[in-house]
Amino acid sequence: MTNEIAIAKNTDGWSDVAAEANERVLRGTLLKFADSNWTRGKETEPVKRGTQLVAIGTAAAWALWRNGKPVEYRMREPGTKMPDREELGDLDKALWEVGPDQVPRDPWRNTRFVYLVDPHSAEAFTYSTSSWGGREAVINLGDAIARMRLAHPNAMPIVALEAAPMVTRYGRKSKPTFKIVGWKATGNEVPELPPSGEPDELPY
Repeated sequence: MTNEIAIAKNTDGWSDVAAEANERVLRGTLLKFADSNWTRGKETEPVKRGTQLVAIGTAAAWALWRNGKPVEYRMREPGTKMPDREELGDLDKALWEVGPDQVPRDPWRNTRFVYLVDPHSAEAFTYSTSSWGGREAVINLGDAIARMRLAHPNAMPIVALEAAPMVTRYGRKSKPTFKIVGWKATGNEVPELPPSGEPDELPY
């Protein structure tokens, strides 16, 4: 009976469907951050600050925007740098769409994605950002993960959705932060790691 169950798990088709889902740029519910607040979905339902999710992956792309929504993505290939903006075309500013501030906006936006999962319900989320503060949050998280993986190659962070102040030319604003509150591990060879006391505390 045990062998029959194992075979069913491998042939029931769910792994293939999951692989199709992982090919999407946006997976699950979209997370957004604005004005110190996190929201989810098209209805911009509020997400409580401090909500904890597991960060399972990231991606980077140039996103082409038309009529207020992305219509094309030029994904960064693993292990390579982002293409230069000049390689993408659409360089004539006279043809750019005008933003809310009445200034022409570059249709290609340097975008980062963070893929997250609720550790209790397995609900999937994607945080998408093209802002400077958002990209910095993704870079800082990636740096912490890289350092942890020097000792624990399969470690994945449990992050709390937080916000931090940021000074800009338009005055004091806010930026998103992914506060690391613990670590998960994949594979049998890496032990489960206890929660860390500080965002960047490493149990070396």
